[in-house]
Amino acid sequence: GDGWYGGGADLTPFYLNDEDAKNFHVFWKDVCDPFGSHLYPAYKKWCDDYFYIPARKEHRGVGGIFYDDLMSDQAAARANGETLVSCADPQGFTRAVAEGLMSSYLPIADKRRAEPYTEEQRHWQLLRRGRYLEFNLLYDRGVKFGLDGGRVESIMVSAPPLIAWEYNVVPEAGSEEARLCEVLANPRDWA
Repeated sequence: GDGWYGGGADLTPFYLNDEDAKNFHVFWKDVCDPFGSHLYPAYKKWCDDYFYIPARKEHRGVGGIFYDDLMSDQAAARANGETLVSCADPQGFTRAVAEGLMSSYLPIADKRRAEPYTEEQRHWQLLRRGRYLEFNLLYDRGVKFGLDGGRVESIMVSAPPLIAWEYNVVPEAGSEEARLCEVLANPRDWA
């Protein structure tokens, strides 16, 4: 219909695996392209811009796609104000995004879930989960909307169950943690 739609998917790894990031982005480009070759580049940029932690000068993850207030081309032409990107079939596009969520992520989870990890790596995971929660509580519009609307429990239940906080964490130069932080500070074109 002539309503507006929003959605997306982003990947927030604790350790960067280039192949996983590339496959995730190629998956979403392939979902976007049948609805318009302009969608993936626009929504990848929107994702990079949206999931940014200004105080840290880093992004929450390695990106994906994000869109909001998506209208049909006809509705966008009638709307007052600026429309960032329109789509001939926003409802069909949003359905394709929703139907792709599990397929975009489960292959990564299936491949990585049995990998061994050290206590130091687990601690790094908890620190990164802290950054995820930091973004959600300070910057995410959906969380703010839910909190303002009195849905505190349903918002907080979506938070990671375990996190860690430390003051001024700086990964060791040349480490895998530092490699992730470099990409979080400088998003890549993966697809």
